[in-house]
Amino acid sequence: MTSNTLFTDILPEEQERMRVCFKAREAVFQNGETVMEYSNIMKKIGLILYGRAVLYCCDEEGNEYVIDELKKDAVFGEPFLLPTDFQHYYVKAEEETRVMFIDYEHVIKRCENACWHHSQLVSNLFQMTALQSRQQMERIYVLSRSTTRKKILAYLNHLSAEMHNQKIHLPMSYTALAQYLCVDRSAMTRELKNLEEEGVLKKEGRKISLMERENF
Repeated sequence: MTSNTLFTDILPEEQERMRVCFKAREAVFQNGETVMEYSNIMKKIGLILYGRAVLYCCDEEGNEYVIDELKKDAVFGEPFLLPTDFQHYYVKAEEETRVMFIDYEHVIKRCENACWHHSQLVSNLFQMTALQSRQQMERIYVLSRSTTRKKILAYLNHLSAEMHNQKIHLPMSYTALAQYLCVDRSAMTRELKNLEEEGVLKKEGRKISLMERENF
């Protein structure tokens, strides 16, 4: 599946008209600021224009989990992940991040002109939703591995396949990675050290080279 953005196949001048039609608004968030808190109804869609943010989930016991990293052209909002009564989802900026917000109702309601690029945007949105569903299934596969070691290898091999390269750069800190994999940070560090000593990988900061493929 090719990677789509919200405005794929929509010309820049048409994008500007759509911003007016959709009453889009933009805001800049600094590192650590909350970009959006999810509600239990489909209210709005956010589009990362530049910067980086992280989608978190907090359960009823107060445990926080990293759900996804959001970079340029990434979209988020209730249409992609509608929370339950026992989960609280929110997006937090990891650096200066500019976001464009669109009300969901403006997307699903056709404008008076019935613009073709409105239909294109909805099509892009469906494709992006399908892609995010696939990514969530891939994450479920990683989390279903029986040990911390297997979770690490499943994740790293997935990144390698996605980048078509044995040399990868982790898109998040090791603390965030431990949260993402739902493992203990110290246990993950020990396993990474073991994998390095065994010659499975080489690690330099967040740069990791996979030396050989191991079954997991």
